[in-house]
Amino acid sequence: MKKLVDVFDATTASFGTDIFPPGCGYNKIYRHKIPTGQYGVGFDRCLWLTKNCKSKWGWYFVERNDWQDWDDHYQRHEAVLTFKSKKDAVYYMLTHA
Repeated sequence: MKKLVDVFDATTASFGTDIFPPGCGYNKIYRHKIPTGQYGVGFDRCLWLTKNCKSKWGWYFVERNDWQDWDDHYQRHEAVLTFKSKKDAVYYMLTHA
């Protein structure tokens, strides 16, 4: 019987980061920056980036100015996606705005 849905299972040894192309992922900073407004980058978003971006991409975190005293440490930061290619950045904005 043929599968109707193709399911991806990431390896637990590297938490799925082994599927990222070389030069992509956490703490990779490129010219075109897009703030996400969130304190993380989900794995489903990383899969989309891996599948649809033609050049390198990455993300890093910056501290937010509007954090509250009761926020947890991770909530005080915002993820910023970066792209080497302007076309990839524009395509991301059009599909995720």
